[in-house]
Amino acid sequence: MTRLWACLLLLGVGLLGTRSIQAVPFYGDSTIEADSESEGSPESSVESSDKSSSFDTEFVPLEHQQPPPQGRQDVGSTPPVQTPSGLDQKPFNVDAITTDVNNPNPAIFFQQSFPFFGNEFFNSFGGFGFGAAQEPWWKGPNVCTEKEEDETVATETEGEETVDTFGQERDGVSSVVRSPLFGQFQFSVNSCAEKPNKHVCTKIVNQNGKKKTLTLTRQCCYGYGRPRNADFTTPCEKIDIKDVEATASEMGAKQFLESARSSGELADMLGAGNGKKVTLFVPNDAAFVEYRGQQQQENNVEDAKAEASNPAKSVYKLHAVLGEVQLEDVPNEQLLQTELPDQKIRINSYQLPVALGLEPFRYAANCVPIEKHDKLSEQALVHTLGGVLKPLTKNVMDLIRERADMSIMRTVLEKTNLSAMLEGDKPVTIFVPTDAAFDKLEPHLRRALKEGRGCASNILKNHMLDLTFCSLATVPGAKTTAYNLLGEALLLNRTQGNVNQTGPATISINNVAKIVDADIMGTNGVLHVIDTILPTESALPMTSLMAQKNLTIFQRLLEASGYDNQFDDLDNVTIFAPTDKALQNSEWARMLKEQPELLNHNLDLLEFLNYHVVKPMIKTCELSEKSLPTVAGASVRLNLYSTHALFSDVMNRATVNCARLVHFDDESCGSVLHQVDRPLSPPKNNMLKLLEANPNYSKFLELVRKANLTQLLSNDSRSLTLLVPKNDVFEELIDSGESAKPMDAAALVKTHVVEDVVCCAGIIPTNWPFVRSIESISGQHLRITRDRRPKIENAGVTKCDVVATNGILHEINDIIVPRPQRNQQRPQLIPPGPGFQPQGDFDVFF
Repeated sequence: MTRLWACLLLLGVGLLGTRSIQAVPFYGDSTIEADSESEGSPESSVESSDKSSSFDTEFVPLEHQQPPPQGRQDVGSTPPVQTPSGLDQKPFNVDAITTDVNNPNPAIFFQQSFPFFGNEFFNSFGGFGFGAAQEPWWKGPNVCTEKEEDETVATETEGEETVDTFGQERDGVSSVVRSPLFGQFQFSVNSCAEKPNKHVCTKIVNQNGKKKTLTLTRQCCYGYGRPRNADFTTPCEKIDIKDVEATASEMGAKQFLESARSSGELADMLGAGNGKKVTLFVPNDAAFVEYRGQQQQENNVEDAKAEASNPAKSVYKLHAVLGEVQLEDVPNEQLLQTELPDQKIRINSYQLPVALGLEPFRYAANCVPIEKHDKLSEQALVHTLGGVLKPLTKNVMDLIRERADMSIMRTVLEKTNLSAMLEGDKPVTIFVPTDAAFDKLEPHLRRALKEGRGCASNILKNHMLDLTFCSLATVPGAKTTAYNLLGEALLLNRTQGNVNQTGPATISINNVAKIVDADIMGTNGVLHVIDTILPTESALPMTSLMAQKNLTIFQRLLEASGYDNQFDDLDNVTIFAPTDKALQNSEWARMLKEQPELLNHNLDLLEFLNYHVVKPMIKTCELSEKSLPTVAGASVRLNLYSTHALFSDVMNRATVNCARLVHFDDESCGSVLHQVDRPLSPPKNNMLKLLEANPNYSKFLELVRKANLTQLLSNDSRSLTLLVPKNDVFEELIDSGESAKPMDAAALVKTHVVEDVVCCAGIIPTNWPFVRSIESISGQHLRITRDRRPKIENAGVTKCDVVATNGILHEINDIIVPRPQRNQQRPQLIPPGPGFQPQGDFDVFF
């Protein structure tokens, strides 16, 4: 029966005490917690009544409903726990920043939430004494409603049913409510999305082959709003709306608008009085003063009027967008067309864990931090920025091409054809090493990268994300994880700023590289300049991986032979590399130390090295017992064993030519590296020739010939284990007088032959009742165990694993005497007939 390697999938469990942050951008409505309305709410009553013969389904506007009590109501002795976002605290959250290269929609940040029972669940039982019912804000005063209807033809699979769900059903929560029969109890669940100032529900009604979708949006009326961290009962209250310049001044961003007004641009930015809604992204005063100082130093602009004289280069219109853009409604990676032709603003949002005590979301416009947002003024909706937006005219690849310190990276990108990804329209982030960073690499790896050979593509993918990752996503003192194009994690850590620090905090990646220049924005993403190439084992050349895994002797033999480049170019191979301990006393190690010049292009050494390479790439989970051809031509034999006393069928130990795998599954650019505890050498002789070549085995060889079993031991199609006592064991037997007993040569030899390969690594200590045995070809069951050495029946193994072309040979220190076969014939209780001859004591007795 084929034995397969037993693989365990270990699932890491994060500890609550770990101080780490995984940033998740905000994806429109997809990250909003769904709230359930109680059965007794006015909307629920209306929706229940809609399940009638009439197809017309209407929402009851709030102004026609019975008005709820004004203001906040008492919550009871136990107020609900609130997050900074104003939503109920979720009992369990899993947040991650990720890019899944196998996902049909890559670059998606995901948040997986598990809201079990919140306040609404218990409040719905107010009439039963579980607590006082509380009205949500969107059922309170100063709430305006907007209804949209869409009617389509239902498909065949859609029956006559009503589905209340939200949007695109991203949260997976839906409810199907069918027309109730007489006496049935009807239970309706509404799944809606709630934001600080907006509540959206969607109702789908299918009847008579028609499908009607009704969307009801409740939000604070114009001039009313709710505090950002308010709970769900806080009503919409009147807010003080001021002129746009006064509003910006209160937000610490007055100088930008004053400069725009003095240059004559402000009126155009605000729509020139045409009544259209406008959104302004206004740099704060400190950022704008710094920008103007840089402009004057570079002599690009003399004053604001000179800049405004060229509308195509107006910095002001670049900060204005038509329409009222509330950030909570903007999906991540959304591009907003500005009032400056051919210029867009890319909005990115990152969600932070509540435990940090910060705002739930961080927003960026072209990777410039948005510090304050969604402030309403008389003329526009205002967001403030921590910097000034600049026109974007080049993609990320163009930015790399124009930098003199990125010439090597440009060459490698073009030779691996990854430059096309940096020239496309999809968002991308790349951490670009400078030419000085490439100089830190070992010569062979640097040469391979420049030529685009080997693992060059994997190394570059280790530096790339298929999303826009701004430095804003990192938080001081916490860790942020992003996943690159290889699906491997990049751990980013922003250091805590000290009191005397004037510049930005340092961001490190995997504690290896530092970002020296962040947030260089292109039309299709962002690049960050780093000072060190990010290593990854899956992208290292095989020789570099060997050096990293301390397989230095084998790696130095490759280099001394001059075939190291050939090995690095191998693809889809498995390499069984001996450890340094296994090689340190070998002849090759001696020559490497004393006469390394003799190893250069040494064909014998090349054969030795190639014998450790097998095609194809085989990980331990794919191992099975078989022979595999090596690059050298001869085959190696894989065997699997179990070291579990109870679960003997669970294979967790592997050998190749009886050399044990001591470390395994280190991947390198499409190949895999396993470490073995002894060097591999191709066998030259079969079992019979091994006996003939060793004079210490002559007496056992005589028994083999006497038993006429020479053909068995010379057959290369067999896989045998031969247990050979040395001559001195037979001599001791003669001296003791035991040899005077008659002995069947064939039975004795067959007791020492096993039709399987049993390496010493597969023999483990066992005790009753977990006794293990192997079966010889004579049918004898031989117990195997291990004390100081492997032991088979009464014989200890003094020399293990002499490899032959048709199996292995173990030298033992005793003769295994075959036990007499038990007579399995049952006694005959009925007297036999005439001519019966007795066969044993029982027959004589009867």
